Amino acid sequence: MADSAMDRRKFLGLAASSAAWLAYPPARVLGANDRVRIGLIGAGARGQELLKQVVALPKVECVAVADVYTRRDDEARQIVPGVSAVRDHRRLLDRKDIDAVLVASPLHIHARHFLDTLAAGKDLYCEKTMTWSIAEAEECLAAAKRSSQIVTIGLQHQSSGALADAKQWIKDGTIGKVTQVEAWMSRNTPHGQGQWVRSVPPDCTAANVSWDLFLNGRSARPFDPYAFINWRLFWEFSGGNVTENMVHQIAWIMRALDLPLPTAAYMSGGVFSEKDGREVPDTIAVTFDFPNDLVVTWHSTFSNKHYGIGERLLGSDGTIEHLMGTTDMVTGKAESGIYYYPEQVNRPDGAMLKGETPDRNHMANFIDCVRTRKQPNAPVEIGYRSAIAAHLANMAYRQKQRATQEMVKAAAAHG
Repeated sequence: MADSAMDRRKFLGLAASSAAWLAYPPARVLGANDRVRIGLIGAGARGQELLKQVVALPKVECVAVADVYTRRDDEARQIVPGVSAVRDHRRLLDRKDIDAVLVASPLHIHARHFLDTLAAGKDLYCEKTMTWSIAEAEECLAAAKRSSQIVTIGLQHQSSGALADAKQWIKDGTIGKVTQVEAWMSRNTPHGQGQWVRSVPPDCTAANVSWDLFLNGRSARPFDPYAFINWRLFWEFSGGNVTENMVHQIAWIMRALDLPLPTAAYMSGGVFSEKDGREVPDTIAVTFDFPNDLVVTWHSTFSNKHYGIGERLLGSDGTIEHLMGTTDMVTGKAESGIYYYPEQVNRPDGAMLKGETPDRNHMANFIDCVRTRKQPNAPVEIGYRSAIAAHLANMAYRQKQRATQEMVKAAAAHG
């Protein structure tokens, strides 16, 4: 099925789902010390990480999990003994004893779970990227604005001390006019072992997977255990490394500099590291044009991890460098942190600064907002803006042309 036809069918279905939300009563009002009861949709590896984080918080209880694969039931019960488990997420959302929901399902189902959770009157923590498509991003943003529920996106870097330091330095004017930002993310694997490729468990069979729920409206076909386990490798279910990793960094950059949506994106690369049948590229170079004379680049490889993850904000009066696991070429030591370096030509009396603000617990922030109704660290707006940027980059790559905001508007209008 063509992408546009599939997107339109999914968009119309999502719109009908979001329109139903008025039929549900609002969630209970919690006091600051009340127990928060949560449900989890998507209990795979990422979902289990989130589950461990949330149940470690005071006065938080996991009531139920929903996953299309029966194997996840026992895995979740290793974390929360005796937790209720269902296949269909709608059965979880029907429960009156759930206040908030964590969504950690594969990317192509995020919007369905996002909209259904808000329709059920539950607060929502949705993993990044917020949606699989532009049309879904528009629909989810609109639904969140109509709703009174708390919505947090799993952009954990939004709770980092480094972001707080960068924002303060920029506010103080130490960096001057920023015209270019460089960002990168690098990984490596042993020869013949492509990034993200996972073995298929023996019990991953049609009898143990609700395949139609996983497909989420895509064309029917026989159960494919490899695609089910390795969904990140295929465009039909994934946005590749742009939606897995770049989205974190572009959201960080956009929030630090208070950027609107990019006006255009360019993306080159391909499947260069391992020719293992994946569709999404493992080697990527992205360029974004932003208003007010700013260019942001992001590059990534799965063939070399030497430089880790990082961003450099290049200003006329100084540089902000944010490093995460970068290896020093001379010492071989890994370095992390955020630093400011003055440009002597414009700040001759400036001094190097090192960020000292501690990170905040992203999950604890969500639970606190469920209780207090305050704005979360990663609200739906940054989830939307970072999703659109990611989809714009992938659009440029797949269509082999410069992607613009006009193309975003057309994609949103046609679903």
